[in-house]
Amino acid sequence: MKTNTLILGAGLTGLSAAYHAKGTDFLVVEKSDRVGGICTSEKKNGFIFDQTGHWFHVKTPEVRSLMTRLLGENFVEIERRTFVFSHGVFTQYPFQSNTFGLPPQVIKECVLGFVKAYYENDKSKAKENFYEWCMAYLGEGISKHFMIPYNTKIYTVHPKDYASHWCDYYVPKPTLEQVIEGAVTAPEQKNIGYNAKFFYPSENGIGELPNKLFDQCEKEKFIFNTEPVSIDAAKKLVKLSNGTEIEYEKLINTIPLNRFLRLLTASDSLPACEIAGRMKIAHVSYFNAAFKKPCGHKGHWFYIPEEKFMPYRVGSFSNIFNKLAPSGKGSAYIEFTHQEETIDIEKFRQKSIELLLAMGLISTENDIEFMDYRKIDAGYVIYHKEYFDDMELIKNWCEKNSVKLAGRYGKWTYSAMEDAILDGMNAVK
Repeated sequence: MKTNTLILGAGLTGLSAAYHAKGTDFLVVEKSDRVGGICTSEKKNGFIFDQTGHWFHVKTPEVRSLMTRLLGENFVEIERRTFVFSHGVFTQYPFQSNTFGLPPQVIKECVLGFVKAYYENDKSKAKENFYEWCMAYLGEGISKHFMIPYNTKIYTVHPKDYASHWCDYYVPKPTLEQVIEGAVTAPEQKNIGYNAKFFYPSENGIGELPNKLFDQCEKEKFIFNTEPVSIDAAKKLVKLSNGTEIEYEKLINTIPLNRFLRLLTASDSLPACEIAGRMKIAHVSYFNAAFKKPCGHKGHWFYIPEEKFMPYRVGSFSNIFNKLAPSGKGSAYIEFTHQEETIDIEKFRQKSIELLLAMGLISTENDIEFMDYRKIDAGYVIYHKEYFDDMELIKNWCEKNSVKLAGRYGKWTYSAMEDAILDGMNAVK
């Protein structure tokens, strides 16, 4: 079998590549029996669950235009209502500019630490790692009470052990005035940051987006239920698990980069397996929870920094969009990250219930209609210390071998759904 362009993976990035490659010679290989990757939805007893929170933040006219072509008018625009739950109270997100309501000593530490960082801390150290970025721009108090514990939970390693290049876009840096005002005044919802507003399909959950995208693709060019088992970049030959061999001229990779590197059969210029061995990713275990009554708080999602609680985040599907749960009921997702392949699911369930009760999202355990355990193998990329040197080697190798990396996992980075669509489009271009 031969093709000009081979696309590995039919998640949102691979789908975007296929959509934008219409009319050309290409094939898509997908290991599962459906498209969408982790951007899919499931239904049970009238509830709709996505694979945790997938909220479509759109900034570019290209993606906005694509969304309207795919969904027509069948989408809603939602303004984020997010909170932090710590010290037994809810404060608004982002934590760094909304400390009102916390214990006085915590507020004092956060404000004084920010003032010191604002005037005195060495900003040049921010490039060293995420911990130094937090200390340089947010100060000791905010780092201690939120940034360090929360990000240790989500990435499973201490912020001293991963890079900070992504922070300037994804982590809001408040002004001195915002920090002081947010400490002394009960705020109204002040949405700042890249995800202040987002779009969502009117029907069928976020999975509607990739399904509509697939409807516009050339379906005969998709090969399902198989995956690459080896890639010979010199011969431009991919062998699949079903025995098929595909010759290609160009390759777009959207599958996890560490896995892609291990599939390379030989390379004189790239220590692929050595680099792959340094690349770590945090798995995401989560529960889809259905409640017999609405959630006890209006928030959309909640950040949980304290170590005494096992999950790092809780979100409410039904609060975000009421069509995701039957009338008079509520729903949520509860997330926990880990590097181990398996966890104690019953322990996670009990710790999740403890948190839901502490937050007041439910009054008793009897409020729970059901809780279903799910796992996302590829969750959050952990930026190892050699990340930039390794990625430079990979980039140079890709340019010499007609390979394009695309998507969060294909490029081994942190990105949003809009980035996935743009990556697929730009890879084809």
